[in-house]
Amino acid sequence: MTAEPSSNAEVTVPYSVSAEPMFGHHSPPHQLPRCYPKWRGQPIYRGNPEGLGWALDGVARSVQFIGAGAFLSTTLLRLAKEAAGCETEAPKGEMIPECNETIYGIKPSSLLTTYTMVVGVASSAMLPLIGAVIDYTPHRLAVGRAVSFLYTVLIFPTIFLNDKTWFAVAVIQVVISVVGWVQTSITYAYLPELTTDELLLGEWTKSFTMTQFLSMVLYLAVIIGGLTVVGKSSDDVLTSQVAMIVAFVANATILPVVWGCLFQKRQPLHSLPEGRSLWTQGFRQLWETSKHISKNYRSLKWFYISIAFSDAGIQTLATVAITYLTDQLQFTATENGLAILLMLCGSVPGAWISNFATRRFDPIRSSMMALALLITATALVAIFVTGPGQYLRTYIMAFFWGTGVGWKWTCDRLTASSVIPEGQDTELMGVFLFAGQCLSWLPPLVFTAINEAGVSQRVGVASLNVWLVMSLMGYCIMGNYTTAREQVNRATVFGNKMSTVTLDVGGAFQSSANAAKDTHTTNTSTNEMDNF
Repeated sequence: MTAEPSSNAEVTVPYSVSAEPMFGHHSPPHQLPRCYPKWRGQPIYRGNPEGLGWALDGVARSVQFIGAGAFLSTTLLRLAKEAAGCETEAPKGEMIPECNETIYGIKPSSLLTTYTMVVGVASSAMLPLIGAVIDYTPHRLAVGRAVSFLYTVLIFPTIFLNDKTWFAVAVIQVVISVVGWVQTSITYAYLPELTTDELLLGEWTKSFTMTQFLSMVLYLAVIIGGLTVVGKSSDDVLTSQVAMIVAFVANATILPVVWGCLFQKRQPLHSLPEGRSLWTQGFRQLWETSKHISKNYRSLKWFYISIAFSDAGIQTLATVAITYLTDQLQFTATENGLAILLMLCGSVPGAWISNFATRRFDPIRSSMMALALLITATALVAIFVTGPGQYLRTYIMAFFWGTGVGWKWTCDRLTASSVIPEGQDTELMGVFLFAGQCLSWLPPLVFTAINEAGVSQRVGVASLNVWLVMSLMGYCIMGNYTTAREQVNRATVFGNKMSTVTLDVGGAFQSSANAAKDTHTTNTSTNEMDNF
């Protein structure tokens, strides 16, 4: 949704404990700044600054992610092939010859999956430490500010990518990715604290997903459209440089607002045991929490196992897709950007489908349907997208890939926040992030091994379904959503056709049973919405 400029009047929004946002752990009525954005005359995200911060932080990180994935990675791959002495331009009427040369001990076509492996291992090792900072210190906000500053600064050198700096830029991009995961883990600690209302959280997670993907669509459209207009769309190096300039400006503009104004301080959730080190306590806590979950919460255990496999496959999907399109289908950076743009366009209806399927069934069955779509799309790509010139076929499949990813990630955010015991929200959100990263190095390792052995990259693409199928099996073992909620002593409204929701200030949803309890100093009408 598009935020309308606010009026000069300040708005006071009281927060109730049961269904309202938990900004600042149930702080007293918060005075919103005059510049706070509105939608239809009311503060968006119910006047919760951290809800707005969560959305904007995702926009900034998404722009950098997609710029690096769609443009920078393509150019790095092409420059690595040139450095290895491989052909990058097809002889007239022929295909580009297969490159069997190596650079730094690997084939150029293994570059992206290799650095994805490094990022997966490094970020998995960092997440428990960051979790300890969140749980045992009051420095969550300070660390978030420092990391977001470092993240923005590191983007700047990538603007100067060329045939002499490509390897240094590749190393910097690895560091950016690891730092980005640290920032993501801190951001996700705020997610379950935004509200205790299950329906409201579902609406907000849909909104976050759509906002992020729409921002990436706009970013890609501007880069591709602008370079096409000036006739420079075939220049991969220039395309990457322009893309990184825009990403740097976006992050340098948005992140200071998010971490300087919107996110708030938090007190430690636990006291560090005497004699324990913060450096090791995160790993110790992760181990103890994992044992506790395995013993007491069967559904939650299998949810995290499923996330480990699905996220490993989905995160590797982008890297493998760029490698396959560039190396086998001979796409340029702009053509790859268009494929990613269509993937993102597919993610928007994916978020809507997720919301509908979640209301009609529940988040777990909705996730299983999303996985089935991703498995089907991946198999079709491996079978039917085989060589240069298949633009229409590639772009159609990219759209369906995007639909599956948007659908799945929207379900994941909601489920991760709603099937955990109350009072452990932040701690278990860290476990959720670790689960999503702990196997992220494995699919790129398998693809790299297949590629280095000289086996067709189509087999490497198909290998992604191994992880998605294993995730689907985990969801089958997990059981139904109602049981998962009961195991953590929570009730659910999803799948209950008699439950209705209402829309009030800022487009926020809540159950009609709690609607009468809301208090707002602004006068708004309440509109009946569709049944859940």
